[in-house]
Amino acid sequence: MKYYLAYGSNLNKQQMRLRCPDAVPVTTAAVQDYQLVFRRGVLTLEPSQGTSVPVAIWSISERDEKHLDVYEGFPAFYHKETWPIMASIDGKDRESVSCMVYIMNDGCPIQAPSDNYFYTVYGGYKDFGLYTGPLVQAYEQAKWGDDE
Repeated sequence: MKYYLAYGSNLNKQQMRLRCPDAVPVTTAAVQDYQLVFRRGVLTLEPSQGTSVPVAIWSISERDEKHLDVYEGFPAFYHKETWPIMASIDGKDRESVSCMVYIMNDGCPIQAPSDNYFYTVYGGYKDFGLYTGPLVQAYEQAKWGDDE
């Protein structure tokens, strides 16, 4: 099992149950100095000093990771990175946890999401009790062209 950091549609527990049957939600955390950005109508994380993104951490199996690779279009659309995330696991004090995360490859234009994708992600935020401000801000930037 490994830890997987979710920030988009993979926050949605119903979708994850279908896509990754072995996945178990572990905890929530925040990624510091990053922001959500809709590119090609789906989310990615991009550096942004002084901002943060709420995320969920899942425990996934090798089989789940293979399903996620297909869903995320790895390696053509997203690549994988391993990030240290400060999180509290199993009720322990916060510590650095190594998490696999998908990051969109360069070169994709900013584009607003479909309603279905946005509400799937929004539902995932609600599933985990996460603050939706960064998601709404990313949506508004994509919809109204407020890039940089």
